[in-house]
Amino acid sequence: MEKGEAGKDPTLMRKATPHPRPKFYSGFSAIPIRLKFRLAMGKYLLNRNKYPLFLLSPSQGGLIKTQQTLRDLKFCKVVKFGRHHYFSLTVPRWPSKPFDSMVANGGLNITAAGTPKKSHIDTAILGISRKCTYKCQHCYEYFNLSNEEYVPVNRWKHVISELQELGTSHIIFSGGEPMLRYDEMLGLLNSADKDLSEFHVHTSGHEVTSERAMALWKSGLCGAGIGLDDADSTRHDALRGYEGAFQEAVQAVSHFNQAGIFTYLNTCLTKDMARSGGIQRYFELSRNLGVGIVRWLEPKPCGGYYAEHVNDLFTEDDRKLTTELYLEANHGKKYRDYPLIVYEAYSEAPERLGCMMGGLSLLYINSLGHVQPCVFLPISFGSIMEENFSSIYRRMREAIPRPLHTGCPSNLLSEKIKEKGTDLPVPYNEIEDEWLRMFN
Repeated sequence: MEKGEAGKDPTLMRKATPHPRPKFYSGFSAIPIRLKFRLAMGKYLLNRNKYPLFLLSPSQGGLIKTQQTLRDLKFCKVVKFGRHHYFSLTVPRWPSKPFDSMVANGGLNITAAGTPKKSHIDTAILGISRKCTYKCQHCYEYFNLSNEEYVPVNRWKHVISELQELGTSHIIFSGGEPMLRYDEMLGLLNSADKDLSEFHVHTSGHEVTSERAMALWKSGLCGAGIGLDDADSTRHDALRGYEGAFQEAVQAVSHFNQAGIFTYLNTCLTKDMARSGGIQRYFELSRNLGVGIVRWLEPKPCGGYYAEHVNDLFTEDDRKLTTELYLEANHGKKYRDYPLIVYEAYSEAPERLGCMMGGLSLLYINSLGHVQPCVFLPISFGSIMEENFSSIYRRMREAIPRPLHTGCPSNLLSEKIKEKGTDLPVPYNEIEDEWLRMFN
């Protein structure tokens, strides 16, 4: 646990200060920030003992190659919130101690994922609660929701400790609805080392109040991703299965912003939104709300969409329409003062980074304790209720030695997973043959 003067946790002594809206820099306006960033890299070069995996060499997947890759992926915008800068949702805010920790573990070597040059997990999402008041159509925890919790808080604390020992930049509390386990979430934050990782929450906005947002900030919460799926309140409420869901999400953004917590929106795209121009209206709303980043997620045939076929959820034409706005929004002058868009289906396409599941970038532990490669891939490599996370993680990495460049595995394996029924997630050994064929 990080300590301040007199052995006290400094996050408990943080004083609330009003934060400005996020500011966005691209093109010429971003040059001073990028120059400052490059100069700051000197401390890593000068301290090779502490930062042995800080590399510049493009041939080794170092910083130069990473910067080229980010430009190709159209991460051309820098978001400033308070005194910190945000380049994406997989890199901790800069400057910060979690950013330094990431560098020490090779987190800047994005294109070296799967090699010893990047011994680092960008994001671990923890389903700390099975409870939820909503009935979201797209919920990836659809088959696990319950009024009774399964994984005790002490077990989550131990797993967080293991994740931090392995080197994890972002630890995200999800569910279910994590705000329905609010007191326990505070305990998890207060017991963790905020020098090693950033802590975020993914919430629908339900039961978020200004007092709770402030308490979470004082306990060290850095970011909040609020689920908002449509600019039309009626359509959003229908998708979430809860009257008033839209208003709760909007209010939650305001509460987190006021507390000084960096906010972003998690959006499950729909074909209707893509075809009707709703994405454009949504982007306008995100700007008005004062969020820093918008994260677009394509619908997958899992959870609430388990029975759906891939092409019935989102087609190549829908993806093309979405990609056009993504490229223009992150690179064009018209959207210079709009939030940065993160569109993982574009970034992790086979012709670009490839799928970065299983700890190459992201992993998921569901609300029953099963370790999955991704929130959208209900395949279990083991349960934290039966063995240490570290052992499960090693087993998973052996099965995922490198980024997958053949398409999204949740789409590729969906029909095979359905053959197993709804007793999910499917144990890896029951689908190992199909898995190996997918990689080989």
